[in-house]
Amino acid sequence: MSSPETPRLTKAIQLIQDGLFEKAEEVLRELLEENPDSLEGWYNLGYVLSESGEDEEAVKAYDEALAIDSEIFDIWFNKASAFYHLADFEEAKKCYERALEINPNEAEAWNNLGNCYSRLGEGQKAIEVYTKAVALQPDYAEALYNKANAHFIEEEDERAVAYGELAVKINPDLEKRVSKWIDISRRRMVSSREEKVHREKHKKLSEVVDDDTS
Repeated sequence: MSSPETPRLTKAIQLIQDGLFEKAEEVLRELLEENPDSLEGWYNLGYVLSESGEDEEAVKAYDEALAIDSEIFDIWFNKASAFYHLADFEEAKKCYERALEINPNEAEAWNNLGNCYSRLGEGQKAIEVYTKAVALQPDYAEALYNKANAHFIEEEDERAVAYGELAVKINPDLEKRVSKWIDISRRRMVSSREEKVHREKHKKLSEVVDDDTS
């Protein structure tokens, strides 16, 4: 037997699927007035509010859902996304980490967590996390691009070029984004090799001079 909230919830979900978020919000708020303990009501309200650009209110709705059940991956994931849209990367990071405690096999969550670390200026940690996303989903072009870009920022140019080229191979649409920095990495690689050769020549010359004066 269906619960009293089912018809309204079904209607709200249909409105969401149709992209009618304002009407969906009205239905969900009516539902929650009568059923304030509706986990799905709060979760869907959070989603609607976030899609409507009201991320602060979305966070509040997700908190209401989490007060009912704090062990649902999707709620933590969506709450993290709302914080990210608010540029609160520290709180977004915490929520993605909590989501991954519940389900550590979600590549998108690892990728998004990497974005948080990147925004917080923790480049090596971002690389570590992007690597986990790619390990779970080797053809995840966006995560490969993000990993490549993080290597670029850390001036790990060989890895930046390798992962950037792989990302483009999987998804050619990423070429424009990769092209913004990959040539810099290639130039730095050439410069580094030339500098290494110069150092080696200087070292050998110094050794010859030392031998002559000994």
